[in-house]
Amino acid sequence: MNGQRFDHLPHVDATLNYLAPMAERPRNYTFDPPPGVPRSNSTRESHTVAIHDVRPVASDISLDGEGFALLHNKSAVRDFWDEDEIRSIYYPEVQRAIAEATGASKVFIFDHTLRKRVQGVSDRAAGTPRQPATGVHVDHTARSGPQRVRDFFGDEAEALLRGRVQVINLWRPIRGPLRDAPLAFADAASVAPDDLVPSDLVYQNRVGETYGVKYNGASLVLCTRDATGRGASAEVLRF
Repeated sequence: MNGQRFDHLPHVDATLNYLAPMAERPRNYTFDPPPGVPRSNSTRESHTVAIHDVRPVASDISLDGEGFALLHNKSAVRDFWDEDEIRSIYYPEVQRAIAEATGASKVFIFDHTLRKRVQGVSDRAAGTPRQPATGVHVDHTARSGPQRVRDFFGDEAEALLRGRVQVINLWRPIRGPLRDAPLAFADAASVAPDDLVPSDLVYQNRVGETYGVKYNGASLVLCTRDATGRGASAEVLRF
């Protein structure tokens, strides 16, 4: 996308935390690591960037073009902190919304996360909600995306991977408008491949892979005014 299309849009200057250059492979644990091992071996460097409000041109934004899209979708869920409601009501809603937006013939939900800012609490602290992510990142890589298909579809996976598959994060604010920990996206076309650093995400039973993102002054950051980390998400695969 030509960045000049956004020059007229409202924007704010904000500080984002990018992956600092490092010699070793980045690694982050999702649980308390063995004694003497740090939770993360990576460091962040902060840069001030302009973040544009994309709502005025939302109809021109697409998953295939910029890597994200803005959808209007009402939910019948009354309590997003109720796991039964999430699975019995929200999961089917998300499947329908993704299928309608993408034309997918099959939508499979394999996870969901609720985030809520709690001051002074670190992410994944026991007894507290997940905290908004504070570093620029990509949840899946060219390797870990297909691996998710293999994880869940077994013998069917290779046939599915010969077609088109997408891993999609769907976020919504539980209440709004919200302005705490806003959710922002980079235009995919403005991010250079060399900006993406494969990083290990270590679980107790497996090691996933995400991308840390190095700073690139040419990248274009976009958001919606009330998009926020205080919301529910569902990750889905598109076929």
